[in-house]
Amino acid sequence: MPLKKWFKKDQEETEDSVYKEYTLDTMKVGYLVDHDLQTWQVSGYNTYDYDGELTQEWELQDGDEVRFLERAKADGKVEWTLTRAIGLNQISEEVARVIKEQDDPPQEIHFEQRSYTAVEASAGLMQPDGEGNGREFVSWSYESSDERLLFISQWGEADFTAYEGEVVEEYQFTDILPGESN
Repeated sequence: MPLKKWFKKDQEETEDSVYKEYTLDTMKVGYLVDHDLQTWQVSGYNTYDYDGELTQEWELQDGDEVRFLERAKADGKVEWTLTRAIGLNQISEEVARVIKEQDDPPQEIHFEQRSYTAVEASAGLMQPDGEGNGREFVSWSYESSDERLLFISQWGEADFTAYEGEVVEEYQFTDILPGESN
């Protein structure tokens, strides 16, 4: 094999492996990202459509731990939240019963010695993998005095989920890399 042919192959490989900077909003399933001294793998991706306002959500996993990183844009500003699923029964109030009876949860709820006050209610469509017709839901947002967040979502008549977390900054996430399959 001529020497020239070997050099050409090396040149092609170098051009293909040009450095690319990865960002949170371009992550895909399989990507890895570091946050708070842990390496998380993106295990899922969803989009949410709140009457034309779109948000993105990445499910992050490290072993048995799962977090949800959401990117929302409002008034030209991007806001990131990082939450974890909690059991509805961990909230002191009987949220599901109150919603079924009154169509809304209580104005104030309590979780882990914190008081949360309702700030917003919205309805939308969740699209797994960012595709398809979507699944309808209603969501209620709460905030605590120390800026913790709590979300309650209703999917159909009797299916409820709850998430608790905080606002985070993009710079808190580092070393974003595609996984082995990307």
